[in-house]
Amino acid sequence: MPSTRTQLLLVAATLVSGILAGGIVDRVVVGGPAWHELGAEAWLQYSRRADLGNGLVAYPVEGIGVTLLIIAATLSNYFDRRTGRGVALALYCALALSVTGLLLTAKAAPIMLGLAASQSPAAGQRAFDEFFVWGLYLRGSADTLAFVALVWALSNLYSVDKTAER
Repeated sequence: MPSTRTQLLLVAATLVSGILAGGIVDRVVVGGPAWHELGAEAWLQYSRRADLGNGLVAYPVEGIGVTLLIIAATLSNYFDRRTGRGVALALYCALALSVTGLLLTAKAAPIMLGLAASQSPAAGQRAFDEFFVWGLYLRGSADTLAFVALVWALSNLYSVDKTAER
C-alpha cells in the first residue's frame, strides 16, 4: 500500500492539474471561438487586463506549482517502492507532460508579455494567432494530457491497493 504522503501528493497534484486543464479546455472550447469572432483587438484588451493583471501571479503559481507537486508525488512514490509499475509509469508520463507544458510556456509567455506594449493591428493579429497555437493548443494539450496521466496514476494506485487486499 502506498504511503499516505504519496496518496496526498498525488491527489493534490491531480486536483491542481485538473483546475489547470479545466481552464485550458474552457479557453479552447468556449473562449477560443468567441475570441476568434470578436477579433484580435478585443482579445488584446482582455488579455492586458486579465493575463497581464492577476494572471501574472495566478498562472505561474498554478503551472509551476502543479509541476512541483508532480515531482514530489513521483519522488514519494519512488521511495515508497510499494506500488506497481503502472503508478510509476503514469507519474513519469505526467511529469514529462507537465515539464513539456512549462517548456512551451517559454515560447508562449513572451508573446503574452509583449502585449503590454502598444501593438499595430498586424502585430496584434500575429500575437493572437501565435498565442493560440503555442499557449493554448500545444501547451494546453501537454497540460491536459498531464492531468489525464495523473488520473491514470490515481486509478493504478487504488487498483494496486485493491489487489493487495485480496
